Amino acid sequence: MKARISNVFATSSEHAWKAVKQSRTLSYITKGFLHFEGADHFPLEWKQGKTEQCRLIFFGFIPAWQHLLKFTLIDNQNHLQFTEETGGLIPQWNHLIKVETLTETRCRYTDEIDIKAGIFTPLVWLYAHIFYRYRQHRWKKLIRANYFQVL
Repeated sequence: MKARISNVFATSSEHAWKAVKQSRTLSYITKGFLHFEGADHFPLEWKQGKTEQCRLIFFGFIPAWQHLLKFTLIDNQNHLQFTEETGGLIPQWNHLIKVETLTETRCRYTDEIDIKAGIFTPLVWLYAHIFYRYRQHRWKKLIRANYFQVL
């Protein structure tokens, strides 16, 4: 089952793409909803072919399972990042991030998630929609705070 959430951001695709590749961006945009225990060991910038492991903590206090993120594609020319993820009740959580240029100061940011979680798939799909809408809301907060000036 696939989920696709897209938004237009008031920043250049280059700025957004640079931020996508930063592990601290992930920590920021998920803060309050999902914490990655062990994120302090993440590299500053994601690397294609690398696998990262962490423990998920929901809402800052509910411990969950070990989670694996394998970065199978980081395409700087087309602004695509693809991860194959797994953990706990979710054997497949494949995530594509796409950043498209609209104008010099606007881009379209899209999260596409392919989920396989057995009988839990519909529930996990619903969670993904809520989670990625929250993430994109946090992205907009980053943009308003001129986060890209420090990258």
